[in-house]
Amino acid sequence: MDFDLSDYFQGLLQEGKLREAIVQGEHQLNSLQKTYFHPLLGTSLLHQREEVAAWLNAFYQHVSQKMPVGALYVEMNAFDLNTEEWYLDGFAYEVAGTRDDAEWLTNWSADTATNEPFVLSGFEPLQEAFETYFDEEEGSENLEQAHDVAEMLVILRVQELLDEVHQAAKVCTTPQKLDSLGGVC
Repeated sequence: MDFDLSDYFQGLLQEGKLREAIVQGEHQLNSLQKTYFHPLLGTSLLHQREEVAAWLNAFYQHVSQKMPVGALYVEMNAFDLNTEEWYLDGFAYEVAGTRDDAEWLTNWSADTATNEPFVLSGFEPLQEAFETYFDEEEGSENLEQAHDVAEMLVILRVQELLDEVHQAAKVCTTPQKLDSLGGVC
């Protein structure tokens, strides 16, 4: 991964500019010579909003019977290496830590983690692209740059999905299924 690129996007995210980061990532990928990563342009995971909301709600309901929940944390599997299936895992914590000190994220147990991951769909061509890249003996500089930008865009698209679900959940006062119009309770 290109750490300068990662730092750039991390800066945008810390400023709360997720949408701008996505636009910048797409612009950067689009500016490169076309590769098998380019089908990522214009795609999203937002078609899974309702399913992710239901998955997180079920997880919250389950774990909150065991402990007070102060924070939920969701992470994606190592998608650049595990290309067969991309998924999310969830973890519950009594107290949220800080971004500056992520050590708190290691304090979980099987009782405070999702039993089943949420399998992401819609990016299967990209999974194939990452598999092809992983198997490449030697790639061009352009391909390497496209890989790095695509990697960031996948992460940003997952964050976009989770942000949409989170924003919709904040306006809901009771745990109800989100409708397809983007979070109306």
